[in-house]
Amino acid sequence: MFDKLFANCLLVEDFEKSLEFYRDTLGLEVNSQEGKFADFKLEGTSLAIFQKDEATSMFPGNHMGTGGGVVLGFQVDDVEKACADLKGKGVDIFEGPKTTDWGQTVGYFKDPDGNIWEVSNK
Repeated sequence: MFDKLFANCLLVEDFEKSLEFYRDTLGLEVNSQEGKFADFKLEGTSLAIFQKDEATSMFPGNHMGTGGGVVLGFQVDDVEKACADLKGKGVDIFEGPKTTDWGQTVGYFKDPDGNIWEVSNK
């Protein structure tokens, strides 16, 4: 039944703050933007942000969490360099870069809503 994930949409508290973080700090290119919704150009699965109080056009607000409940995993060519670049932009790398017990090099940081990003080597 479920064999392909095609989209991720994060419901955000402050759209402008999140847009600035994703576009300017992380360097993601905006694919489209309409009101307080934006999606970004990525290979494969889509990533979007949507102002939480406007997302009630999709479903009632009582079904929305308080944020910070998602881990997004992205692969990069060089975790050490990616983490250093992010630190230089003021991003708090709260764990890593480190090598896990299973041999994966990873680093972790949070977006403005507390969602956790994992960067690992390709």
